[in-house]
Amino acid sequence: MTYSLPLPLICASLGLAALAGCSNDPELKNQLTPELRNADYPTLLPIEELAPVLPTPAEESTQLENTLDARGNSLQRRAEALRRATN
Repeated sequence: MTYSLPLPLICASLGLAALAGCSNDPELKNQLTPELRNADYPTLLPIEELAPVLPTPAEESTQLENTLDARGNSLQRRAEALRRATN
């Protein structure tokens, strides 16, 4: 046996839930002190001052290429030194 809720009961439940979400809580409104209510807004700064300037992809790839070349050369020198040491 299946039991289904009538459509008006479902709609009424959803309506009450929606109304409960729209209620005002007086406790939240009374938490601000008069000093906070009358305080000035903080100074707005341009985004350029807040976010660091990132390098362009071309600069990043050049830097990465240089780093990898230097590491590769270092490994080549170590390998050559090990070859000489074992001979």
